[in-house]
Amino acid sequence: MCFHKPRRIPSHLLLVPEPPVYRRPMSRWRQALALLLLSLTLAGISVARAEEGSGQLLLQRERGTTPALHLESSADVTIKGMLAKVVLTQTFQNSGPDWAEAVYVFPLPETAAVSRMVMTIGERKLVAEIRERQEAQRIYQEAKAAGKRAALTNQQRPNLFTQAVANIGPGEMVTIELQFQDLVDYRDGVFRWRLPTTLTPRYIPGTPSDDPEMHSDLGNGWSLPTDQVPDAHLITPWMAVAADGIDNPLSVHVTLDTGLSLADISSPYHQLVTVAKNADKGVYHDIVTQPAQVPMDRDFELSWRTPGGQAPNAALFVEQVAGEDYALLMVVPPQQALAQTLPREVIFIIDTSGSMGGTSIEQAKSSLQMALGRLNSGDRFNLIEFNSHYRALFTQSQPASASNLQRAQNFVAKLRANGGTEMEAPLRAALEAPETEGYLKQVVFITDGSVGNEAALFELIHRKLGDTRLFTVGIGSAPNSFFMRKAAEFGRGTFTFIGAQHEVAERMQALFNKLESPVLTDIAITWPNGITPEIWPERIPDLYQGEPLLLSARFNAPLPVPGEIVIRGQQAGQTWSRTLNVRQENSGIPAAGVSVRWARSKIEALLDSRVRGRAETEVRDEVLPLALTHQLLSPYTSFVAAEETPARPEPEPLATQPVPNLLPHGQIAARQVMYPQTATAAPLQWLLGWLMLSLWLATHWRTWFRRHG
Repeated sequence: MCFHKPRRIPSHLLLVPEPPVYRRPMSRWRQALALLLLSLTLAGISVARAEEGSGQLLLQRERGTTPALHLESSADVTIKGMLAKVVLTQTFQNSGPDWAEAVYVFPLPETAAVSRMVMTIGERKLVAEIRERQEAQRIYQEAKAAGKRAALTNQQRPNLFTQAVANIGPGEMVTIELQFQDLVDYRDGVFRWRLPTTLTPRYIPGTPSDDPEMHSDLGNGWSLPTDQVPDAHLITPWMAVAADGIDNPLSVHVTLDTGLSLADISSPYHQLVTVAKNADKGVYHDIVTQPAQVPMDRDFELSWRTPGGQAPNAALFVEQVAGEDYALLMVVPPQQALAQTLPREVIFIIDTSGSMGGTSIEQAKSSLQMALGRLNSGDRFNLIEFNSHYRALFTQSQPASASNLQRAQNFVAKLRANGGTEMEAPLRAALEAPETEGYLKQVVFITDGSVGNEAALFELIHRKLGDTRLFTVGIGSAPNSFFMRKAAEFGRGTFTFIGAQHEVAERMQALFNKLESPVLTDIAITWPNGITPEIWPERIPDLYQGEPLLLSARFNAPLPVPGEIVIRGQQAGQTWSRTLNVRQENSGIPAAGVSVRWARSKIEALLDSRVRGRAETEVRDEVLPLALTHQLLSPYTSFVAAEETPARPEPEPLATQPVPNLLPHGQIAARQVMYPQTATAAPLQWLLGWLMLSLWLATHWRTWFRRHG
């Protein structure tokens, strides 16, 4: 042991001690008083937030906070073939004495194509117009200032939207009707359709910005904009804990018309009442939730199966609009369990941030433990867990020996949820890890996807992927499905959703089949009679076992009937092909909305090109006319509706408040103060900062006064 000589401090940097009275430590009674004040203040914040309830617009009045606006929603869904048409109705009722503006941030399916908005006040209906976003914003703000009733719908993310309704009078009810179309998911022999009803609060990385140009009148989120997420104030809605009653109630009615007999209809998260009814073209099913209204604290998912041998292996849906033919093509590759020719090197990344608290972390740990048990002795693996920081189990991937796997199981058992959601560093570490020659490298990413900087992460995956394949596993009752799906797409892998503990075994088994089975690559399509359609996605992705090929097409000439469409690909070194005969009967499948689906697919592909380096201005110039032509909501277009005559008297003030979402089912109740644990809660930080300053002044005022007085 050795001792270093301490560094000498220059005399001009020495501080002269003050008289003892000024540096006397805080007395015990003052310390107790400070702690008591802090505890009471924080408890008051929590109690006040909890008592306010949820699903209400809370208008600040001179004598306290009064619940003023109640929100109810209903979804009327019609499913035919592979398309779902949805009418989502949001009803805002003002029970308070003041005029109100409601701002509600809400989720929709990430593949939804929103094509219509209608505002209803009493018996009056006003159909919204699709406008360029800045113009729509101007129309809304002018109507709002003039006292006219108005509504504005903006898209913040493909799965996140803002609904603003201005000048709701005392005792009035305003209804907003949104119509959108969505795709039915078909994988591993199961049809599924999912409707998100709330969201997991997003983590907002970066430094808060005070640039006024980055703020918006509709930005009522709990976070300030940051240099990494400039629209953070638009994507961070306030959250509330569900009370004993039904908060943010939702009713769901589904008409399921598949054209096939069904062996099973179920919902993993809700109870259903299903009635089979006869129609001219066969049997359809009428489905509602039980009870009729359910709280909007978890996604609604409907799944159904067909009897053995009746599931489609190919389908073609055609629609003609304005003299042009549009088509939606689905082909299901063969179900084969072929042995993988190469051993695998699998890097598992698990999210242990605060938003994974509660049941989510238990689902994630169970999923990871099952995945570890599926490794073969010839495989290699590593584990990375992350929250505000990340750590790896090994410095580099190790053989899947019994001792290494036991060490990994012990590592997983000790994981706890806490801290932020800094995804970039662990993703980069996994993708940049050197590949072991002779091994197929796969990354399995287990998370709820609750981040606001999705675009930066997609760009990272695009740049660093190489020959790796990225598979995402979405955890929780309300995961960020846009991030999960798109990250897997850029990662040339696939995605899996696990919303409840009982789904872990079944859905992880389906993922294992994909990880261990050969991919279908080099897919090409031959169209009849030399037709060269515009198809999206333009580059056909690789496919995994149980996944369908789904393409949207617009033809430059009428699709000939009869005709043939030939699909070819490579699977495990062998050529695979399938021929679809275009006949009158399969080209006549009900297909309303196919043209909208094609436009939505093209817009998605154009937006994705920004990640690959295309300029924002070029993308906007292509997306804007396409969205306006097909009447679609997009990052550059909005729906706006405004009455012609004012309703609010000029002297009357207008109170603007956000309508909170319910905290997802299973997340920890300690977050009932509406500030997500994993996010930059700027308002709370300001409040705590002022509180601590006040406490300091209360205990040090004499010292401060003698120095500065």
